[in-house]
Amino acid sequence: MDSSSAKTINRWYIVGGYFDSTLTWFFGIVMLAAAIPHWENPYYFLGSVYDYKLVDPGLGQMVAILLPFIQLILSILLLARILTDVTHLACMFLFLCFAVVQTVAFFQGLDIPCGCFGPNHETTIEFQTLFLIYSLTILSVTRNLLRFLISRQIEIPRRSALTT
Repeated sequence: MDSSSAKTINRWYIVGGYFDSTLTWFFGIVMLAAAIPHWENPYYFLGSVYDYKLVDPGLGQMVAILLPFIQLILSILLLARILTDVTHLACMFLFLCFAVVQTVAFFQGLDIPCGCFGPNHETTIEFQTLFLIYSLTILSVTRNLLRFLISRQIEIPRRSALTT
């Protein structure tokens, strides 16, 4: 490997590191901002889950109980930088689920608040909320894809005992 390609790889590691670090903080804050209002007002959140009309009441209760807990755990793991790769994959899965659920509600013509950030942010599902969740999903997929590609394609050159 020549020195110019080594410098290019080093630049990608630096840029990728900043991108990864920024998204880790950003997703941690987003998950926390979503979890706190759901914890503070669980009945509102349960109503939001029911408004989507996708699950029966029993499953709706399970979602309303588990989702804030999952969001809180994910935010803590991201902000504390614990198991970040696994946590980012879980966030990507959640963002994909939210995107599907909001898209279904949008095309069903449901005039309901998205329920994402509690009763103080009663934004109905429209292009703005879809743009937000799809942006988060694309950023999450991009981060995980880049992380996967970097871990698979960049090999650290090994020094042999003869070249020292």
